[in-house]
Amino acid sequence: MWLAALLVAGLPVSAQQTTDNAKKAVPMQKVKVVRAAKTEAQIKAEMDAKTAFIGQQFTDFEMADTEGKMHKLSEYVGKGRWVLVDFWASWCGPCRAEMPHVTAAYEKFHAKGLDIVGISFDSKKDAWLNAIQMLNMPWINLSDLKTWDCLGGKIYKVNSIPDNLLIDPQGKIVARALRGEALQAKLQEVLGE
Repeated sequence: MWLAALLVAGLPVSAQQTTDNAKKAVPMQKVKVVRAAKTEAQIKAEMDAKTAFIGQQFTDFEMADTEGKMHKLSEYVGKGRWVLVDFWASWCGPCRAEMPHVTAAYEKFHAKGLDIVGISFDSKKDAWLNAIQMLNMPWINLSDLKTWDCLGGKIYKVNSIPDNLLIDPQGKIVARALRGEALQAKLQEVLGE
């Protein structure tokens, strides 16, 4: 911390300086740490991404399942059940960290009317298949193995993962980017305890 204070104050820093010398050189009350603020455009872009497509009917697309068979999103959406379209990848650390929450949601709410369609941004089929097994993902998983050129990702303008869409039984997108407790709370709201 004192090293940062010395750098902010523009004073020379050597490995030999002690904390006491740093305190004498730059009193703490005179140091102010300034973080770069996000621009309005950055804040607006983040908010737009979180609300993109909410209130709209889903857009259909077709991708292959783990066995190479083609499936349309419309096979699962708009059929009287809630559907969470989950965008993820085996190589994505935050996706893997989020997956226990998604699995818990599936276990708790599947019998009450929730289905999940996993959309992978993987490029290597073996890694994708191994992750599905390792992360205990019993729902339908689709991928075109095109990473960021993933058709589903392009249609829904996914620019970071994990991401998801919650779609109501009639096919309307009602929420996006639900993670952790927010996912559980929203599902509890729409499907009950």
